[in-house]
Amino acid sequence: MSYFPRCLVLCLVLWHPVVAAEQSTKPDAPAKPETPPPTPGPPTPGPPSTEPPAPLKAAPTIVQLDADRFKIGDFELNKQTRAIRFPAVINMREGLLEFVIVHDKGKVHESLLRTSVNITHLNITLKLLRYQSSPELFMLRDEDGFPNGLMPAVDAKTKAAARVDIRMLWKDGETEHSVSVNECINNTRNNKVMPAGPWVYGGSAVYNGRYVAEMTGDIVAILTNEAAIFNYPGENNRINADYGVWYALTKVIPDVGTPVIVEIRPWSQSAKSESKPTPKPAPKAE
Repeated sequence: MSYFPRCLVLCLVLWHPVVAAEQSTKPDAPAKPETPPPTPGPPTPGPPSTEPPAPLKAAPTIVQLDADRFKIGDFELNKQTRAIRFPAVINMREGLLEFVIVHDKGKVHESLLRTSVNITHLNITLKLLRYQSSPELFMLRDEDGFPNGLMPAVDAKTKAAARVDIRMLWKDGETEHSVSVNECINNTRNNKVMPAGPWVYGGSAVYNGRYVAEMTGDIVAILTNEAAIFNYPGENNRINADYGVWYALTKVIPDVGTPVIVEIRPWSQSAKSESKPTPKPAPKAE
């Protein structure tokens, strides 16, 4: 096995944080005498189980597709272009959006796409491909954990390394489609399509030894959310002031349930373009 897949295996094994269990003590409580545990008697036989044994959770397999591309579980990654691909499905074609992508067990009532992939493995893959998280969208916190009203100072190099383009790919018969997720979202305040990227990789957080994005299912958020892995850095991205602005642009989105491939790659300035007016429906034939 070459250096790159070996590093990938090592990251998968060692990344998960280990946190010591919290212990609650009451020093003023009187000590209780130790009582020996009762001696267990012979087990009572029960009827034979008809349920098949639960399958063991195996580590994701790693397959080298060619010199640059690897498949790890549900993720395909390219070490040269740093592109990551994974499966999802269309979750909404109309209505209010707060998220672009959530896990199947997350906030599916307000997300364009949903997916069943392992969110922790997605973050490990991003780290392995040298994406750098930026905390620029969220206030610093005081010693008690509350926002202190100050924004972090983030250097330009870190900001650039945190910016990505997110696209979705699908097939309609023999026709292949590739669109930025921004093109699927409409701002009802100014009646314009969401400006072309980028999205900011914030990386979510670890709380009590657990990866927060894994707990919440938040992957790509339009309205800024510290739990999400990615956030939208443009205007109208705060829930307090701008709730209700972003809606699914139905004409651009395939049917609910359509399988798509999500592609995440480094943001390129060449992809930048001006906001597009919302496409108008074609006139009906008389």
